[in-house]
Amino acid sequence: MGLFKKKHVFLSINDRSIRYLVCPKMKTDEHIDFGEVFFDQLVMEDGRIINEAQLKRHLRTLVEQKKWRRAELSFLVPDSFVTMRTEEIPNQLSNDEAKQYIRLQLEGSIRLPFKDPVLDFDVLNFGEETNEILLFAYPKERLKPFEKLFNDVGLNPAVADISFLSGYRVYQSLHDATDDEHLLMIQWNKLDLTLTVFHHNKPKFNRHVHSSNAYQAWQLDEAGKELVSTLPKEELEDERDNTLITIERFMDFYQYSVLDGSAGVTDVAFLGDHPDLVQLKETMADRFDISVKTLNLPRALPNGYGALIGLGYKESSSKKKQVKPKSAVTKNKKSSRKQKEQQIEPSVESGLKDDSTHSNQNLDHTEE
Repeated sequence: MGLFKKKHVFLSINDRSIRYLVCPKMKTDEHIDFGEVFFDQLVMEDGRIINEAQLKRHLRTLVEQKKWRRAELSFLVPDSFVTMRTEEIPNQLSNDEAKQYIRLQLEGSIRLPFKDPVLDFDVLNFGEETNEILLFAYPKERLKPFEKLFNDVGLNPAVADISFLSGYRVYQSLHDATDDEHLLMIQWNKLDLTLTVFHHNKPKFNRHVHSSNAYQAWQLDEAGKELVSTLPKEELEDERDNTLITIERFMDFYQYSVLDGSAGVTDVAFLGDHPDLVQLKETMADRFDISVKTLNLPRALPNGYGALIGLGYKESSSKKKQVKPKSAVTKNKKSSRKQKEQQIEPSVESGLKDDSTHSNQNLDHTEE
């Protein structure tokens, strides 16, 4: 019977709320419950838990009311501390050996802005002697409080990921990327803005911006069920205009500084819960010579749940995608091992269970 199906819980937590999506295990498109619980005061700030008692109380209530105890959990980590960069590693290493090699190179040829990271990587190009990888890192000290919190309330944390990678999986499920496509994924929420360009299905450039006056600008309504703006209409319009300026500068920087003018953003897709998202989409369609892609979520879920849906797509996509490395020396095929390297979906899935070998991900934040 449906009542006894195993549940998989997907969570995202921001400064003011817990957003959840519940699906039968392995069936993300068949969600059975979703919703959002709001806090009357800040529980997080700059990606750090600052009011653990209130956060734990709300989570424990959800677990008890929704009967989530011992349910497998996938969650989105705050974007604030995620770092991504390209590196070179010897091409003969297995995935586990590569992670060990990367750790040995920390503070040497590979330097990160924090110590004791959780790591993951994605192979970009296979070479004769070295492979080019996309390295993702997240500070373990920022991840462990979430793992402890979820265990304390009776959940089984198994997978952690970041929102723009999850959001892109939604795009992949609806659209086929072309070779010349440079897709800008815009995630505009009431509290923050995340901009990420993808090319050849890989993240290339990213910026995360947290709204400085979000707490004052968005307050709970009387029913306690929604964050509503406290700003006058004129200030809301100014916020939308400023967001557009930020996006335009980001696009210019990507085109002229990252790509040296050889290409630029060709397509754009939108996710998020900001009430002016539709107006922003229409303005960009009118102002820029780019293709605006529509993302319709399964079962008409609100747009703000896009990253959670993509988090559910992670498990199935990681099983399907594989890459076959080129032989290091094509003239000596017998001496080269025939191998298929599984393409790693950046996440901290293993990092929750094995601190010595696992990882997480994002991009260096480049300021103008």
